[in-house]
Amino acid sequence: MKSKLLPIFLFLLIILNGVLIFMLVKKPHENLRNNPSNNFLTEQLQFSEDQKEAFQVLDEEHRNLMIHFEETIKDQKDILFSSFNNEDFNVDSLTVKIGLLEAKKDAQVFSFFKKVRRLCTAEQAKKFDKIIKQAIRGGERRPPNDGRMPPPRNEGMPPPPPR
Repeated sequence: MKSKLLPIFLFLLIILNGVLIFMLVKKPHENLRNNPSNNFLTEQLQFSEDQKEAFQVLDEEHRNLMIHFEETIKDQKDILFSSFNNEDFNVDSLTVKIGLLEAKKDAQVFSFFKKVRRLCTAEQAKKFDKIIKQAIRGGERRPPNDGRMPPPRNEGMPPPPPR
């Protein structure tokens, strides 16, 4: 019985090794995520090839700026949260600086979407506006990773505790 199973197991191991080698060489899982032509907006708006090329240029510039903002904000927050022992530290100036960086980041996101909208035809612009409006409202309500549903958005803050 053992001698009959050995060739089967050997064959399965060879097949699995072949699949793993393919995954390491081709990396199909990375190609889907990093391919700007597979962008949600370009698919939804059905951009032409010229529009896709212009979008890719805008997207690359935007991504680089966002990375810069994220790194700068992270550095400032690292300084903030590593200063617990420093009595002479001015928290207000650093939090204002972080707030200004966040505001600049938001302005850049707005500017990016405004440039993307300029690429659109009139029909695409209408669809673009709907997509952005839905994104601002939060889109579909999906449960977070731990499976619990977030609180409803329309209810606002909970009532204050009784005194």
